[in-house]
Amino acid sequence: MAFQKSNQELKHTGLKFKKSMLAMCIMAVGAPSFAQTETTKASEAVEEILITGQRANLESSQEIKRQATTFVDAISATDIGALPDKSVLESLQRVPGVSIERFAAATDPDHFSIEGSGVTLRGLPQTRSEFNGRDSFSANSGRGLSFSDVPPELMSKVEVFKSMSANMIEGGISGTINLSTRKPFDSADQLAAFTVTADYADLSKETEPSFSGLYSNQWSTGAGDFGFLISLANSKLTTRTDALGYGAVELATFPNGPYTPINAAFGTTIQERERNGGSLVGQWRNQEATLVSTLEYVRSDTQKIWAEHVFSSDDSVRQSVANSVYKNNAFVSGTLEDSNPYQTSTRKNDQRSLVEDLSFNVKFTPSDELTVTADLQYIKAKTDNLDLSLFGGIKASSKVNFGGDDPTVLMIAPTDAAQDSAEYFADPKNYYWRGAMDHIEDNKGDEKAAKLDFKYELDQGWAQSIEAGVRFSDRDQTTQYSKYNWGNLSESWRGAPYGKKDFAGNGGTYSAPPYDVLEVDEIFGSKRNGAEGGVFLVPSEILVRDYQTFLNASLPFNAGTTEQFQGAAGRKGTVNNGLYLRNEINEISETNQAIYAQLNFGNEEETINGNLGLRVVRVETESVGGITNPNPLNSSFEKNYPALYNFTQFASPEGPNFTATNSTTSALPSLNIKYSVNEEVQTRFAVSKAISYPDLGNLRNYSAYDVIPSGVVTDINGDVAPGANIDIRGSKGNPNLKPMESINYDASVEWYFAKGGSIFAGLFYKDISSFFASESVAESYSNNGVTVISTMEQPVNKGDSSVTGFEMGYQQFYDMLPAPFDGLGLQLNLTLLDQSGTAPNSNLDSSTPPNPDGTSNNLPSKFTDLPLQGLSDTTYNIVALYEKGDISTRIAYNWRSDYLLTTADVITKLPIYSEASGQVDASAFYTISDNFKIGVEGSNLLNEVTETKMQVNQDKTKVPRRFFINDRRVSLVLKGTF
Repeated sequence: MAFQKSNQELKHTGLKFKKSMLAMCIMAVGAPSFAQTETTKASEAVEEILITGQRANLESSQEIKRQATTFVDAISATDIGALPDKSVLESLQRVPGVSIERFAAATDPDHFSIEGSGVTLRGLPQTRSEFNGRDSFSANSGRGLSFSDVPPELMSKVEVFKSMSANMIEGGISGTINLSTRKPFDSADQLAAFTVTADYADLSKETEPSFSGLYSNQWSTGAGDFGFLISLANSKLTTRTDALGYGAVELATFPNGPYTPINAAFGTTIQERERNGGSLVGQWRNQEATLVSTLEYVRSDTQKIWAEHVFSSDDSVRQSVANSVYKNNAFVSGTLEDSNPYQTSTRKNDQRSLVEDLSFNVKFTPSDELTVTADLQYIKAKTDNLDLSLFGGIKASSKVNFGGDDPTVLMIAPTDAAQDSAEYFADPKNYYWRGAMDHIEDNKGDEKAAKLDFKYELDQGWAQSIEAGVRFSDRDQTTQYSKYNWGNLSESWRGAPYGKKDFAGNGGTYSAPPYDVLEVDEIFGSKRNGAEGGVFLVPSEILVRDYQTFLNASLPFNAGTTEQFQGAAGRKGTVNNGLYLRNEINEISETNQAIYAQLNFGNEEETINGNLGLRVVRVETESVGGITNPNPLNSSFEKNYPALYNFTQFASPEGPNFTATNSTTSALPSLNIKYSVNEEVQTRFAVSKAISYPDLGNLRNYSAYDVIPSGVVTDINGDVAPGANIDIRGSKGNPNLKPMESINYDASVEWYFAKGGSIFAGLFYKDISSFFASESVAESYSNNGVTVISTMEQPVNKGDSSVTGFEMGYQQFYDMLPAPFDGLGLQLNLTLLDQSGTAPNSNLDSSTPPNPDGTSNNLPSKFTDLPLQGLSDTTYNIVALYEKGDISTRIAYNWRSDYLLTTADVITKLPIYSEASGQVDASAFYTISDNFKIGVEGSNLLNEVTETKMQVNQDKTKVPRRFFINDRRVSLVLKGTF
């Protein structure tokens, strides 16, 4: 087995890369190399395989795992290039213990994300993300990097660290995922490569191009060696997702069921994604190779635009007809009559994320014993989002059947309609303009970081070397995040002077905005859904193409009252006549100071080695925010509740500002031991303490209050009636949150029985405390001489739990088989998880208290003992490979069991689960010549249907929520190297 030599050795021996290495290169492709960073020091001794291809990927990933002193799995750039993976996330799902999230956001499971949106490692989402062993983040309310925004073409490898060592940056109780980019000194020779791809999606019926290119070279001069690398990537993808499902459910007729949906729903979404990325790297080393410096700039710029049309509403329960079918006390199929309104909506979401990372690293080796590494980094991130919705309404009935493998939703005219269904749904006079909603984000953040590391080689028996270092970082982030600002346009319950403005322009006094015709015959696999006649009317997409057009269409409905849609800037209390309320603008500063020491040990026979260390870190945060009191409901509220009306008025136009500070200090010991039984078998053991910091969104220092009427509160004009029960409810952040903590134990046995062939099995246990959860608390608040007791929902540290897991994997090429079967290979891995202890999660709805009469709106507002979010009990991968001569093929199947998506989604306020699902991807490549390779890649080849369910009671009864179907994607790929 030939291993890659050091850069200096390559320089003097003149060793050339083989044809096979050049043939596989796309962007940052090549033999993977470890960045000189804190994270990768844990596997610094790894020598890496020079050969390439699928076989080389098995061998190199195996060698990384074998040589590391910590628990590590890796994906080389060969692996990413050989799979039909359009994002880093889709490649990560092949790693044991890793699952990816395929929904746009956990709290919004009605929107599917084909390429994935998040990652859980060993059942937990608290995973640290890094670029070349340094901090990396997106400018949102989260803590880490949005992997779906990172061009996979820029990566040389992805490392998944599952145990901690003291020289690694803290922040992930489940582990650390490090994205490594390619450097010019990785290759001894000039290297140029490109990839051109055409991606076709079968539902959107769109073909989009992608391109990536790389050039790398190095030169030897009297002043030392110089290296230069530039890489660029542009990728476009247009996809479509269709959905069927229920609206929210309520207990119909009597308190113990059955659970009946308010309505049925269907929708279609088109998403356009464009990723642009690049890296520019310069390196220099002196002639003695004792001083190596690296200057690198990495940029990732992603824009995602999705537009959807949905028929759904969650306003009022509809009684099902007598012949409806129920199973386990829940509605399965039948007719839901005369729901008013069904909501016909058009929504556009436009998000752009930019991450820029500039770093400078110097490694100095003044003697054989001492190595000093200095590292500087500046990272800047920005995220903008504009979300616009227009809603129409129509009275309708529906026939549904969710009892089998072929879910069906069929909209029909209501029982009192004078038209048949085809005429009814095509007539604009049966629709009315219902409401509008906008949401705006403008977030930005930056961080400056510096670290200094020392390593000294020892000759003291078991003590091999010592490491020590310090790190300092200063992160500032400003989040401007407006609420989802819904307002009335011409709701039927408002009456005069608004009228009920229909799509044809009748009613009221304003001309109607345009509408579009939506053909639904092909939604969700053609015959599975539709309306008789196949036509619905929806607000025109033209009206949500930009913000000014949206306002021009919706604001003319405004009759000058606060009850009509105002737009974000029209709300009372915006700061400096801007777009945001005081509580929607939050500034957070965070400083991190860390120091560590680590002893690397081993015996003379090299059968035992490992490390023992301690990392101490102090984090200080300052959060600046504000309070927003509720706007009054209307003038009758002032008349009947003058004291509470006074409470809703600010003492000052902008509301009070306030600052909160917090600090935490954590000591994080770690121990990693590897014992080689013989040349083929080795065992590992690790124990460490790890922490994860709360999301910045939960640290926001804000309070937002709402007046919530319950009981008999309004007349025909929506006026608040005397005697109504008024609640003050709301939400707030918690800048005093502490980090989550976990004591992690790992043990494994690994058998490396052949070149590229291995079997491993491992056990792990995580003892976790101080979970991040939500809780309702009673709070007294005074303003303008009025004091109220409010119920506030806020994040808290709460509960202890544990996760026990088992992982195993196998990989091998079957060289012993007769030709042509000697090119066959197989990869298998399995992860089993079990949660125990007190789960901290519960669902909360601070805005809607339960109605105690048991007849309507009486679902509990809180369920306890929910499982951990994102934890699937079982995940596995099966990958079949064939590589021989000029042919290389791969078929990969990924499966995960059901899991909790969210404790309370934004619509139903109920826990939502994703049912078990699997996906098949494949690729096949043919090497045309020394310089060119052509291939085809396919994703979601089995046309998987993803199903979600709602938990409706404490006994964990679940009923359907949504069924999703998305594109099968096929890509034609041409790769060239020179």
